[in-house]
Amino acid sequence: MQHELMKKMSLIFMICLSVTCFVTVSSAESVEIGGNILDSGNVSSIAWDGTNWSALYFGLNEAGSNTEILYYQDSDDANPGIGEASTNNIIDKKELLYSTHTYSKKFKLSAKTDATGVSTYSVIPWLGNKYVAVDDKASKMTSLVKEQGGGSEKKLKEGEVWDLGKGYSLELFQLDVEGDKAFVLLYKDGKELDSTVIKLDGTDDDRSFVVKDDFADLEDTVYFVTYIDETFRCSSECFAIFKYTWLIDKDNVSTIEEGDKVGLLKCREVSDNWINMSNHEEITLEMNEKAYFTDDWYIRTSKSGKGSEGGYLFYPAMNVVFETAEDASTQSENVDNTGNEDVLEENVTIVEQSPSSSSSKPSQGTDNEMDTPLADASEESKEKQTDLEGQKTRAAVPGFVSITAISGLVASLFVLKRRIY
Repeated sequence: MQHELMKKMSLIFMICLSVTCFVTVSSAESVEIGGNILDSGNVSSIAWDGTNWSALYFGLNEAGSNTEILYYQDSDDANPGIGEASTNNIIDKKELLYSTHTYSKKFKLSAKTDATGVSTYSVIPWLGNKYVAVDDKASKMTSLVKEQGGGSEKKLKEGEVWDLGKGYSLELFQLDVEGDKAFVLLYKDGKELDSTVIKLDGTDDDRSFVVKDDFADLEDTVYFVTYIDETFRCSSECFAIFKYTWLIDKDNVSTIEEGDKVGLLKCREVSDNWINMSNHEEITLEMNEKAYFTDDWYIRTSKSGKGSEGGYLFYPAMNVVFETAEDASTQSENVDNTGNEDVLEENVTIVEQSPSSSSSKPSQGTDNEMDTPLADASEESKEKQTDLEGQKTRAAVPGFVSITAISGLVASLFVLKRRIY
């Protein structure tokens, strides 16, 4: 009798384990993010931006952020354009166009204080991700490592080091006896980059620490900003309150040049504010198939005849995969927007792209294949986003159902144990 019950226990364990594994694997499947569906037999304009395709960046609380657009423009007189002939499914060279341009944001320091050391910086949406345009140049982009919200603050004790992310850190080395001067140092991978004495009894500029450097073939460019709001010194504790901190990754700047390629898209024009691309190869939209034009983006078509006048339906799309809870925590911890009136688009975690995340970071040089930018701009992030911010759905976390299955297993074992004894 006891032997039979033990065999039943083993069987239950194997069944629960199988269910656990199945649910965990299934929860990691990708999800398609598609744009508005168009009908080849009844369409006058073919275009998508952040309002009708959430793979393109659009920050709801960021004025002017809807700058990405993917559109079709017939340029071959010998071949009827899509929409002119309902069954035409050929996109000729230079007919599928992608365009993006910069928009301006105020530094929190300049928005919340009277400091004049900085004013605004430029943001560039790029293939669905949000980046900082270094020195307001659209062709030079990097990730935003840290940005404190307008109402956020960081308490740093004397001698304490603040990990800002990407190897950068800030140390409050010392406060003077009166507490009206603070000696602070900025590091990258343990190496000192800059230091200053911040004066608390002066103007807002005196309370600020603005760091510049020559990088990405640019001179005297701002990459770090912070501000001390107040200090406190007593016999048992000394600390300072930091606000409006802003940091970009100056050592990982991607440059876009004319001739660079992302999948089938080739850069045709680059200016201080704009990047324009179009397909350098003909694209055939096979019925009921996907036609990739970057590593991540594709056009999906219906079966023939599903559209008007014997045409077909089609829309742009990309795949995203679920992230883990640990990934979400890591991505969000470096972008602090507490009390920020612009938090909506910056608080949504970016999900990974599929099938290739390597397509996110552009390489330098003309006529070279380049990767698309890494979505760690999240850390505003990955703030694809998704950030896709405000637009992408935060993915469910694989593994929670597994915990339920394990709980059921434990309960079953408990019941059987009582029966044995």
